[in-house]
Amino acid sequence: MNEMTELESFRSEVPPPTPDALTAQEGRLLKALATPPAVERGRRGRAVFAGLLAAGVFTTAAVLGPTLIGQDSRPTAYGNSAIDIELRGDEYVARIKDPFADHALYTEAFQALGLNVALDLRPASPTGVGRVFRLGFAGTTEKDRIGGNLEPEGCTYGRPGCALIVTIAAGFSGRGTIYLGRPARPGETYQNNTDAGRKGESLEGYDPNGRTVAEVLTETRRRGLEVTYQIIRPAPDGNGFSMNPREQSAKVGDHWIVWAAEPYREGAVRLLVSEKRVARNPVHGD
Repeated sequence: MNEMTELESFRSEVPPPTPDALTAQEGRLLKALATPPAVERGRRGRAVFAGLLAAGVFTTAAVLGPTLIGQDSRPTAYGNSAIDIELRGDEYVARIKDPFADHALYTEAFQALGLNVALDLRPASPTGVGRVFRLGFAGTTEKDRIGGNLEPEGCTYGRPGCALIVTIAAGFSGRGTIYLGRPARPGETYQNNTDAGRKGESLEGYDPNGRTVAEVLTETRRRGLEVTYQIIRPAPDGNGFSMNPREQSAKVGDHWIVWAAEPYREGAVRLLVSEKRVARNPVHGD
């Protein structure tokens, strides 16, 4: 039985609190939460939270806001309007309740558990939702595992019971930011990079690699997709390439070569193109 199950079992055996008891205990909880975690953690302990649970204060979470659960003077769970975090075995599991919330609420939750972690949710293409697509960390070790996913795995976000989660090793010692894909609002540009031809994306099953712009446009029109371009400049020796964002709207000819297609925004793809064909694809390396 995990801690949250124990909590529900405990609450079911406690009689409903009186209004006076709730008022007194709400004041104690607010005072505890107003104290910085590093100071409060040493003196809060089990007794404070046992008293809070007995009084049924957690039934008023919608009014009070954040909740903090501790065990042996060490917090193991925290929740606010944007995120719930709980310790499951050897890792913390953060469940995102509001993917469009102020990022400060995510940071608040992680810091309450002693984790120097910030969470930055960015608009992503369908297959990038729930995926960590960038990390900005310092002071980490091999044991400092970080992950992102949908729960249950393989579910479709937006349907009942499907949640965005982030997992962090319980002994995490690093500090920095996790960039996680979230659903994009209408018109938002995706910030993850992936293949538009992969399963679940707008060009699913289609490989534009090495085709002319004219050929690829035939397919995008058939699927009702808008197209934007990013011109790439292959290195003379074929090892690598460069891209200038200011050339994104430059005129592109039908005979130009497409190296890759990426999801750009809902209903649109971005084609990476060069004016001339080269022996080695500078994007895919083939």
